[in-house]
Amino acid sequence: MPLETFFIQYFTALFELFKGLWLYFLAGLIISAMIQEFISTKRLLQYFGGNDSASLLRATISGLFISVCSCGAIPIAATLRERGASTASALTFLLAAPWGGLLHVLLISGFIGIRNTIILLIFSLLAAFIVGLALARFENKKLIEAGIPKKHRKNEKMLCVECVDVEKLRLKHENEKLGKRIVYCTPQNMWQIFKDVGKYIIIGLFIAAALKAFVPSDLVAKYLGNSNRFLPVLIAVPISAVLEVASEGLAVLGGQLYQLGASLGVVFIITMVGVTTDITELSMIWGKFGKRCAVAYVLTATIIAILFAWIINFVF
Repeated sequence: MPLETFFIQYFTALFELFKGLWLYFLAGLIISAMIQEFISTKRLLQYFGGNDSASLLRATISGLFISVCSCGAIPIAATLRERGASTASALTFLLAAPWGGLLHVLLISGFIGIRNTIILLIFSLLAAFIVGLALARFENKKLIEAGIPKKHRKNEKMLCVECVDVEKLRLKHENEKLGKRIVYCTPQNMWQIFKDVGKYIIIGLFIAAALKAFVPSDLVAKYLGNSNRFLPVLIAVPISAVLEVASEGLAVLGGQLYQLGASLGVVFIITMVGVTTDITELSMIWGKFGKRCAVAYVLTATIIAILFAWIINFVF
């Protein structure tokens, strides 16, 4: 292929991707910025004292409402652990938060549609909750490193997360008039969110454009499609593991593979396992939570993701 043809084909695919996604991306930025501006992170994250099912459910739901990418969830999870949250609750939030982010949801819906996005969202949050239950059991049996002992958590429902940058920014704006917060503060939040996740989305777009331009759809359908419901999911696991891209970038990649013929279960694997095996995330867990926590987290989350991906392929 002549070099000129190569570039034309690639940048045409890149432009088509951008044209189809920019509105979803902008809407996600606006909604994420509004959540960041008006909903208190402290209020959402103050009930993580134990590793019972109620605490894990709160961790999962908080992940749904806190608009951060996989990288943004890392310092929040570390803060929760340091302030007294159980290992299971903090790691449940870490797994649920990237998928619950509205920017991620809107991005991937541009590729796979609203119905399929809702399906994957439900399964991802259910996976986070089940992984949390498993980790709580491991923690209770002392198979993994436990959080701060309960005797040191007398005020476990008043956890301070003021060191979270997002909350500090919100508090600075709290006394401003509503109109000013919407007109002036929200764009500042949008820019902050874009700085956090924009580079990963751009990386995802560049890779997705290469897939769109040069990877035959029949090849993707053959190896990652739904004709064989088991093998494509297993093939997608190592692919996901080597992708060092934040959740929004994974949404773009998984969505493009879906449009080329990959099954919905493969998209689930790309987005879930890609986040779980992120080196930055695992290094934080290894250092802040413990070695056994890191191993248990990645193995449990990957196994649950594979099982759920097979269910998605069979049912949908």
